[in-house]
Amino acid sequence: MKKLYLLLLSVYLLFCLDSCRQSDEFELKGELEGITSDMILVVFDDPESKLDTIYPREGKFTYTFTPDTLNIFRLVNDSGETFPIFAEKGWKVSIKGSLAHPEIKGEGANNEYQEFLQSIATLKDSAQVCKQAESFIKSHPASPASAYILQRYFSQSANPNLDLIARLAEPLTGKVKDCRVLNEVLQKLPEKGKNTSAYLNYMSVKKRNGEYLSWSSSGTQKQYSLINFWASWDKESMEIKDSLYTLCEKFSKNNLRIVNFSLDYNKEEWQKNTRKDTEQWIEVCDYKGWNNQILKQQNVQRLPFNILIDRNRKILGSNLYGKALQTKIEALIAEDKK
Repeated sequence: MKKLYLLLLSVYLLFCLDSCRQSDEFELKGELEGITSDMILVVFDDPESKLDTIYPREGKFTYTFTPDTLNIFRLVNDSGETFPIFAEKGWKVSIKGSLAHPEIKGEGANNEYQEFLQSIATLKDSAQVCKQAESFIKSHPASPASAYILQRYFSQSANPNLDLIARLAEPLTGKVKDCRVLNEVLQKLPEKGKNTSAYLNYMSVKKRNGEYLSWSSSGTQKQYSLINFWASWDKESMEIKDSLYTLCEKFSKNNLRIVNFSLDYNKEEWQKNTRKDTEQWIEVCDYKGWNNQILKQQNVQRLPFNILIDRNRKILGSNLYGKALQTKIEALIAEDKK
């Protein structure tokens, strides 16, 4: 009898644990139109930068995980269209339509962000959209959606109004104050005369094999990325690119990778001047020339240019070459070993 009692108690406890686990689980159900690839990229911005993948069937999917705290992530399709999702323990969210024009139902900031999208749906002028975004942020100081909107419509603009960003960020309260998205916005505010962000905004980039480039450097916690900008029509930047290859021999792939981002418009000219891709040496080109998100964010107007980042896209240095670059990487690796 005692054994039977213990068995029933064990079953009951397992049932309770499973029920608790399920009640803590965040669930996103999707039914998206126009999905032309077999995967959707999941880009986490909060509480840390990382990547995941959803494999929908005929546009339908269910994505679950158990968040410890507020999570903000974006769904990214193969066309580069993105849409943010806000996740807390136990929340159930659904998304239908396309990522460009979605209909989202759920809890908390998800509903609030949907309301914001509806409020700007008929607006044609970007100034009107920004005015509505400003109004939303002021009326929703405790919503994580406000942090995302502040980043998306103000911080990531070509010429951000830093005074306005500071005024809009000041009244934000609660969990919003602690989220990484807002921290990236605040990092962009000047320490007197400084007009660049301490973090790179996420950008969706495809490698030559069709895979998306991961900025989170999965597989190692301490890998650094040197993003080097060059073009076949700029001799100096080509010479610098060639000189960087020696770094692949000097440093392990677990410590450093080099992403060579070309500003070429012509695919043939670009590929004619590239090396074979490896885990450590990656060549990419979006054929948009100077219309590049990183260059706009950093207000770059001439080549050559490079930027050194960590796995969370924190900027560690820019325009580092030769001995100065090597010394910087060595110092970072040495610091990691302490």
